[in-house]
Amino acid sequence: MTSTKLTCKKIFIFWLPLAATWLMMSVEGPFLAAVIARMAEPKFNLAAYGVAFAFALIVEAPIIMIMSASTALAAGRNSFLKLRRFTWWLNALITLVMLVLLIPFVFDWITVQLINLPLHVSRLTYKAMLILLPWPGAIGYRRFYQGVLIRNNRTRLVAYGTIIRLLSMAVTALLAFHYSSWDGVVVGALALSAGVCSEALASRLMVTGVVQRLMQSTESEKPLSYRQIIHFYYPLALTSILALGAQPLVTFFVGRSYMALESLAVLPVIHSLAFIFRSLGLSYQEVAISLVGDRWENYHTVRNFAWMIAGGVFVALATIAFSPLAVFWFHTVSGL
Repeated sequence: MTSTKLTCKKIFIFWLPLAATWLMMSVEGPFLAAVIARMAEPKFNLAAYGVAFAFALIVEAPIIMIMSASTALAAGRNSFLKLRRFTWWLNALITLVMLVLLIPFVFDWITVQLINLPLHVSRLTYKAMLILLPWPGAIGYRRFYQGVLIRNNRTRLVAYGTIIRLLSMAVTALLAFHYSSWDGVVVGALALSAGVCSEALASRLMVTGVVQRLMQSTESEKPLSYRQIIHFYYPLALTSILALGAQPLVTFFVGRSYMALESLAVLPVIHSLAFIFRSLGLSYQEVAISLVGDRWENYHTVRNFAWMIAGGVFVALATIAFSPLAVFWFHTVSGL
């Protein structure tokens, strides 16, 4: 989708459903952290939840940019089928990595020997990782189809899918909170998996009409090879691995620092707050891909809008960090 007369208003209308989608996803972390903080042994379970989530993030990192790839490349039947097959293989690979991490002696070596987790926290983390096994594959599945929706200007459907994810997550978490005796980290991981699997299924159902048109398309398109897909996708995957790899790295050093257990318990709460503001920037990536233009004719307008987002999120986060709102958030909302 390009326009030679692109305005900030048009960008805002296109971006708003995507921003709403990411903002809704960002609510997930604070909500689950607040639930876990109000259950038994909150320090141990929050620490385990933060470590398990860090593992899940680094495993999903290679697939998370598939939305950008499908937004940019899924132009017709041939490109759609090849990109879909590429996604399935990548999904299988990252799920295999998750399985390797769950081999007991591998997991114990990483969590106990490297990160220096107490044995009890390591066992809680392992439970969460088992439940999060479908997480990376479901992320890849739904982000591939969401990219197809975005390319075909169906950004509202992406937001609807996220609403389904949030509802599934919240219902699962609240039911488990009130009617089970499970560990808090188990409740959090189960809610995460239920939410993302529901969203993946909803995305597939909502993209059905678009896929049918792509499969029946007779328009000529440039041939797309797997070499071209890899060449296009490799920098995107590397970017997400470097970005998301920061959290496991921080987890490793915190695990060997002063007051490690308390610090690990606080990390997911801090991360989930920061992610609310990061989500607005993350949601803008597909907007830039879609609207910048084949010859970058809309670059300056797209860039200027990005600067406005950057300034807004900086001011908003600084307002919380340097005011009594920080105490309200961490104590009253997060339950620390």
